[in-house]
Amino acid sequence: MTLETPIQIEIVGNEETETILNYYSNYEASFVILHPFLKIKDGHDLKFERPNNWPTKKQICESTIPIGWSKIVQDAGLNDIKELDRLLAFLHCAHRNADKKSWIKFITSINRNGYIISQVDCFPEILTNRTLKKLKDLGYDEVYHYSDISDTKKLFKVDNLIDSEEALPEPQTRLLTPDKKILFETDFDDRVTYLSSDKKIIEEIVSTEGFEGFYCNNNTKPYWSYEELTGETIDWQSKERYIDYC
Repeated sequence: MTLETPIQIEIVGNEETETILNYYSNYEASFVILHPFLKIKDGHDLKFERPNNWPTKKQICESTIPIGWSKIVQDAGLNDIKELDRLLAFLHCAHRNADKKSWIKFITSINRNGYIISQVDCFPEILTNRTLKKLKDLGYDEVYHYSDISDTKKLFKVDNLIDSEEALPEPQTRLLTPDKKILFETDFDDRVTYLSSDKKIIEEIVSTEGFEGFYCNNNTKPYWSYEELTGETIDWQSKERYIDYC
């Protein structure tokens, strides 16, 4: 689902931050894939606990269904995906503060519905095989996979990555086709993945695989969801952060 591109506001002191399109200037377009939340299927039992009790890719694909950000916004009564992204950044300690009323609505909805929070740092397992199979459909039997700190790109057989029960081998995932025409990048603490390529290719991937997200415009920067908090807030140390409002 292609969403409307969020309006990027200017932030004093960060005007020089590079736009996403400028950073990926070798490509015609960049699309922000929003990592889905998950819902465990009835009759299945999974624990999502870091670092030692995280399900395998196979378990996640068999036992969960993806839930889009638009659904979370609707269920929690939030304003938009920008507000949701700010709350996720607070949850993962990327932002120190959050709007208190929004946080209560969000965490209450998550607990009440039993949603699993969207994944950070890694390309989501629930999207991995469908992405790799789409690359196969586009004619790619091999793909480079590496992390943000890798100096060497390792070439993998796409079929081997699909057949593996485990997640992709590196965090801060980079998937790059051998001809360098398609790039997926997930950065540290990010709840999104940047897909860069020709716009026609992106449209085909997004439309057939059901990715939810938006196209970057000339103003879109990595802090696309940022807004000044004007109401009552909570911070990392607040007891309210850990209350189960259900």
